[in-house]
Amino acid sequence: MSVAKVPDEELLVFDHEIAADPKRVFTAYLDPSQLHRWYGPAGWRAQTDDLVVESVVGGIQRVRMVNDFDPGATCVLQSRFLAIEPYHELEYAEQLPNHLGEPSDILVYSRFRFHPETVITPEGVGEGTRITVEIGPMPPNVHEEVRTSWRSTFARLDALLTEHDDPEQEDASPEQTDDGPGQASDPR
Repeated sequence: MSVAKVPDEELLVFDHEIAADPKRVFTAYLDPSQLHRWYGPAGWRAQTDDLVVESVVGGIQRVRMVNDFDPGATCVLQSRFLAIEPYHELEYAEQLPNHLGEPSDILVYSRFRFHPETVITPEGVGEGTRITVEIGPMPPNVHEEVRTSWRSTFARLDALLTEHDDPEQEDASPEQTDDGPGQASDPR
């Protein structure tokens, strides 16, 4: 299955604009050194100790988050990449966490499309990206809560990419290939 097969009433769709080009935004999704700094809604932080990003179709993304107010409360988000079109689209199937915060057998599909656009920036108007988010299936009564969680997550992404506007930070970008962002080479 994919997000394309989710019934309309169970599909949450919304856009978010960010003042960074699609390449930088897309890379932030797949680069572990960036992902842990922005991924997760307000009140939660992604951990680096067991973060996994296998950025190939069929690969796993596993993010363990810890609650800011109760460090004993954790949640593991585990996904499998269904589509990766560098700088344009990501789609994955995510195992929703159960009551213990571990991956369950309930799947939700997410697709993120990255569109180059003119957006409002801190300096006025400039180059940016419109991210179209599609998530489902999920009951309509939770759509607003999920949208709010993603808005707080995107606020962190906005801050991270604004911070990277500093030329000294650009050296920290991930290794790049013609196929898109990759992970650092194996030192063995």
